[in-house]
Amino acid sequence: MVRLKGNSVPLTAVVFDLGNVLVDYNPPRHMFKLGIPQEHIPRLMEILDKRPEWHEFDRGVLTRDDIIALAVRDEPSLRSEITRYIRHRSECFTAITENVEIMYRIKEAGLKTYLLSNVMQDDYDYFMEHFIFMHDFDGSILSFQHQINKPDPAIFDLLLKTYPEIDPGHTLFIDDMERNCLAGAQAGLQTLCLPAEGEIAGYLEFTEE
Repeated sequence: MVRLKGNSVPLTAVVFDLGNVLVDYNPPRHMFKLGIPQEHIPRLMEILDKRPEWHEFDRGVLTRDDIIALAVRDEPSLRSEITRYIRHRSECFTAITENVEIMYRIKEAGLKTYLLSNVMQDDYDYFMEHFIFMHDFDGSILSFQHQINKPDPAIFDLLLKTYPEIDPGHTLFIDDMERNCLAGAQAGLQTLCLPAEGEIAGYLEFTEE
């Protein structure tokens, strides 16, 4: 039996986010890894990851070339750095080993596992090619495939309609963003808002039935 610590309700399923839950997502670190000078990183963050259009990239509405064009329009002097980051950022992701291991332990305990993630297709394609665990979920709802982002309630409705076997009250949703966890709770799910570099194992109890 698996339970969220402090909660007596046994879980039958766990729904995972990807970024900062199963794979690391740290844009400044990724930029540095790609050889972008440290002094340019704050400006790149301002015109890329912190701008509203980025969510349209996740939603599958904008392409990589669209994002590059928008960012270069704002900062032509950083054309090379912008292009390098957008075209190669997927290669910087690494799996969070401890959390992937606990995902498999959850599966071994007999629970169903699902993905619910705001993810752009380029990153998803890279994950599917390089991370074996991506093939071991019982289902997934991904923003770019449905043009819906968390925390829109519609994406949680879609999850529950697509996988009617999910019992919300016995399902844990794990995300790193508080607004997404609040939306998950409003959909009736148990939630865990994972802190930066947090390990899922510390929040769960595994017991014999």
